Amino acid sequence: MSATPEDFRRRLSGVCLIAGPVVMTVAMALKTISGDDSRAVLTAVAADPDRFGLAILLQMVAVLLMLPGLAGLTRLFPGRGAVLGHLGIGLLALNALGNLGDAASGPALAALASGGVTGQEVAIADVVAGQPVFVAVQLMVLVGLLGFVLLAAGLLRARTVHPVVPALLLASLVSFFVPVTEAVGGVLLLLAYGMVGVRFLRPEPGPVPAVA
Repeated sequence: MSATPEDFRRRLSGVCLIAGPVVMTVAMALKTISGDDSRAVLTAVAADPDRFGLAILLQMVAVLLMLPGLAGLTRLFPGRGAVLGHLGIGLLALNALGNLGDAASGPALAALASGGVTGQEVAIADVVAGQPVFVAVQLMVLVGLLGFVLLAAGLLRARTVHPVVPALLLASLVSFFVPVTEAVGGVLLLLAYGMVGVRFLRPEPGPVPAVA
C-alpha cells in the first residue's frame, strides 16, 4: 500500500524532529561561545575558527530541519489545547528563525577575529551588535523561548503525548538559564522531540489518540 501525502508529511516531520535536535546538540557542544563581551567572543573565535565555523554551519542546518518538524507538531492538537499548542509552536518557530539570524552573523565575527583581536575589532563588533537588525534577532530568540512554556501547557491539556514530553521541554528551557553547557538543553530537547518523532515514524492510520 503506497503512502499517502499525509503519511509522507507525518514521517518527514518525525525525521526532522529527531535529526534537527541531534544536529543542534552537536552545534551547541562545538559552539562554546556565549555572552555579551565582544572581546571574549572574538578571542574565542580567533582561538579555533574552524570549530566555530563548523558550529555555525550545523546551527543553520539544525534550524532548517527543525522548522518542518515544528510544523508537524500541530497534529498533536486535534481539539483540547489547540490554542496554547499552536501559539507555542509559532513562538518556537520564531526562536528558530532568531537562531538562524544569529548563525548568519557568524561569518562577520570570524572575519573580525581573523586578523587578531584589537580594540578596533572589538569596537566594530560592539557597533554591529547594537544595530537594530541584530537587536531584533536577539529579541526573536528570547521571546521565542516562551514557546516552550506554551507548547508544554498545550500538550498537558491535549493529553496526546506522555507527560514526560512537556516535562522535558520545560527542563530544556530551564537549562538555558543555569550555568551548564547549552548542549545539555540540546539533549533534553532531543529526548522530548525524539519521542514525538519516533511516534510519527510509526504507522498511524487514525487521529492521534488521547493519553489517559
